[in-house]
Amino acid sequence: MLQIMICDDETVSLSFLERTVREWAAERKWEVKISLYQSAEQFLFDSEDQEEADILLLDIDMPGLSGIDLAHRLRREGKRAQIIFVTGLADYMLEGYDVEAVSYLLKPVDTGKLFICLDRARERRQKEEPVLLLELSGGMARVGLTKICYLESDAHTTQGHCIRSLYSSGTEPGKPDSMEVSGRTGVKFTMCSRTGIRELEERLAALGSGFFRIHRSYIVNLAYVSRINRREVLLDDGEALPVSRSRWEALNRAYLDYYRNQDLR
Repeated sequence: MLQIMICDDETVSLSFLERTVREWAAERKWEVKISLYQSAEQFLFDSEDQEEADILLLDIDMPGLSGIDLAHRLRREGKRAQIIFVTGLADYMLEGYDVEAVSYLLKPVDTGKLFICLDRARERRQKEEPVLLLELSGGMARVGLTKICYLESDAHTTQGHCIRSLYSSGTEPGKPDSMEVSGRTGVKFTMCSRTGIRELEERLAALGSGFFRIHRSYIVNLAYVSRINRREVLLDDGEALPVSRSRWEALNRAYLDYYRNQDLR
């Protein structure tokens, strides 16, 4: 089911958008849940207790917090809703690109154009890479799996070693270590999750990811492994991680299977 939220301070516009979205969903035989808000503040208050929006239709010129301000706040918090601006103002079009908006529609909205934008938003949402949700001391962070080099157990917490340039979240990570990673431009940094490594391993397995537990304290993203031997794996940036003797054979099989699957794509 698609979670679609509409935020517009004009009652007539809110009703029109809701009706049009329902027509779009019925025509394509998709199940949707629609939530309506008449201010950015109401959206922030009510949406805390709901699932994250897949698609957000958002007015810009509203009393209090503007639609642009709301969009920037959602991106800082790591929210990945596909945003469609629906507004009577043409002055903020460039700012719409700053928050990766799907499109910018001027009122009065053409139904056909809105259908096209909704199709594009749904397609983009489906193509998003899987993410791992990390509970940090300052809140939550959604981290794309391709951004994680490896996870390291640290007592009852887990250190996530990630690539900054490929990282998308609202939290501020710690001080990064400048480091070029083969095939990826960026710097590696570490963020601390309050979740234990065993639970994160289960979440990764549920996502069908290319991660492998090489040691009781380490889970590595096989995409970042350049070489393996009986005692350690070598990452693209030269960092070495220990391999448990009991996991060596299974690691070899997982590594071969991972790249065989890549070749088939």
